[in-house]
Amino acid sequence: MLVIDKTECIGCGTCFHLCPFDAIKEKHYGGKEIYEVIEESCMECLLCLKACPLRAVNWKEEDFERWDSVDKVC
Repeated sequence: MLVIDKTECIGCGTCFHLCPFDAIKEKHYGGKEIYEVIEESCMECLLCLKACPLRAVNWKEEDFERWDSVDKVC
């Protein structure tokens, strides 16, 4: 599962506009626009992860270990 770090997100909307599954929603946080991944809709296509200019999109910690081990096997 991907998550967007609210402290790193600048609200540029790149992830929001790229998501083909409508899995990123606009939110208000601390007086600015930020975005949030909707777990039920996310298909882990990684477009948001690759496109974020500030690397505010990351794996949840428990999922990072799962994907890291897959990379080592492949």
